[in-house]
Amino acid sequence: MTEVLGVSVGASAVRMARPDARPHNSGRLDFHHDTVDAYWDRAEELAAESIGVVLSQSGDSGPVQATGVAYRDQQQFGEIQQAMASQRLYNYRLVPEARAALQYLEASGELGHFGTIGLYDLGSSGLTISVIDRGTGQVLLAERTIDISGDDFDRLISDNQLAKQGVDIADNQELSQFTARCRVAKEQLSTSGAVCLPGEGGVILISREAFESLVTVPIEYSARLVRDVIGRSPKHVDALVLIGGGARIPLVESILGAWIGLPIITPADPESVAARGAALLATPVADTSRPPTPPPALRQSSSEPASLSGAPDWLSPDPASDKPIDSKRKVRGAVLVAGGLVAVAALGLSLGYGGGSTQPTSAPAETTAPITAVPTTPRTTIPRTSAPPTTTTTVPPTTEAAQAPARTYSEPDYVPPAAPAPAPPLIPGLPQIQLPQIQLPPPPVFQLPRF
Repeated sequence: MTEVLGVSVGASAVRMARPDARPHNSGRLDFHHDTVDAYWDRAEELAAESIGVVLSQSGDSGPVQATGVAYRDQQQFGEIQQAMASQRLYNYRLVPEARAALQYLEASGELGHFGTIGLYDLGSSGLTISVIDRGTGQVLLAERTIDISGDDFDRLISDNQLAKQGVDIADNQELSQFTARCRVAKEQLSTSGAVCLPGEGGVILISREAFESLVTVPIEYSARLVRDVIGRSPKHVDALVLIGGGARIPLVESILGAWIGLPIITPADPESVAARGAALLATPVADTSRPPTPPPALRQSSSEPASLSGAPDWLSPDPASDKPIDSKRKVRGAVLVAGGLVAVAALGLSLGYGGGSTQPTSAPAETTAPITAVPTTPRTTIPRTSAPPTTTTTVPPTTEAAQAPARTYSEPDYVPPAAPAPAPPLIPGLPQIQLPQIQLPPPPVFQLPRF
């Protein structure tokens, strides 16, 4: 039998599982388990270092030939790749935690005849709820929340113990060490009725009843989330499987069983289910000179439910566009500027046609006097000459006439009436309303009395 290794990377611990090659009369597949505490280190880097140590050793069946690593989401997928590359490790395969868990549950026979299952994975960093179709191997629905986690339970115990002792720990490092001991107390309460842990920060003394009173509300909140996810599932859920370290808490199974009304399955050692499933999925990598490429579900998103061979849709990013975002913004900006210039040009044309043009509208039929530009200043009347009365056509000044030198001419004492005021400009798209011109009466003349 090929020696294989399965690894799950949690926020507080790295768990490794290796199948036992020795035959058993029961026919059950056993595993050797190892747990490395990652409370003070980065879990992905610690996992890579631990895998390197295991690969350098030889097991009962020789050196490890294949390694499977279960990942939680796309971000952890990349972080594991970077950590493994820093250790120069490339002979491994990355598999989603949901697929790894389903693989082990299928091999152990604990799922029985249930067709669609719900997966309740409560770990130290959060809760993941998934609905999996066993027949097609697809994740039909999945949601994750950090509002409830094993770390929150540790802090609840820590606050409770510090309040009882009347101690306020100001140093962050001492507080972290005290919270880590509270995590150990929480794990012991899964099998004990009470726990007493002495230490430098004080004695931790808590019973299971006191602990359950602290975590009842968060667990009931998680039960509501499970009920909501199951209610939105496209297929009827037949059973609920509890995995992760939080599944060891007896109150979790009792509350979910009462709230959900489905058969509850809690496998042995639920915190190492993903690691054992990753070991069953581990196969040697042909090309170990470069890290594995992301599965298709991580490279593109799809509207169809994700297969367990890759990451589910809720883990997949939106497809990246071939064009950069700022290029789209530049094109949109150019279109807006061009549209603005067209609007300004249309407004200018409409004002020009409304009476503000600088070209004459018609030329005179016959004139005996020269045509010149009319100045804007008031004109004086020139005495009548021997020339007969003539009519002078008033033409608005043009560009060429304004630049030409002014010429003198004789004008009769007859002054034509003033031209009517130009009509207001007509704006396209608005009703054309002509306002009547109002003639004001001349002001009255007052005669002062003479004395």
